[in-house]
Amino acid sequence: MLYIGLEINKLSLINVSQDYLNKVGLDVSYFQNIGSSIQSENDWAFFIYVVVFTLGALMLYSVLYKSKLIPRFISAWGFIAAAVMLTGSVMIMVEMFTEISLGLELILTLPIAVNEMVLAIWLIVKGFNPSAIASGSAKTDIN
Repeated sequence: MLYIGLEINKLSLINVSQDYLNKVGLDVSYFQNIGSSIQSENDWAFFIYVVVFTLGALMLYSVLYKSKLIPRFISAWGFIAAAVMLTGSVMIMVEMFTEISLGLELILTLPIAVNEMVLAIWLIVKGFNPSAIASGSAKTDIN
């Protein structure tokens, strides 16, 4: 849902650009301010989306690690990669990095992106660990 809102927000730039073309007499800085405001909203919404995604990934990989449904190296890798992405996103949000480069974005996102693909391939090819299901280690305590 957050991602849909993020994309809808971008579409509002179309209306601003159409108004700019139709209202010739207005000051250009008016439209620049509106455009930068929409871009700022888009940036913040994206970082909130990343925080929500990584919190969900942290929960998923911690449960997978404890239950032993997949190999522990995949779940540990996913947990660490999500933690790195969350830390980097929060650091960007509090402006610890003034300039965000493509290299920094790759460092933050590549580990979790590759992990998600490895997890998908693992689940398609091997599935969950049947011995973990049979032994009951995949059960979670309610207490």
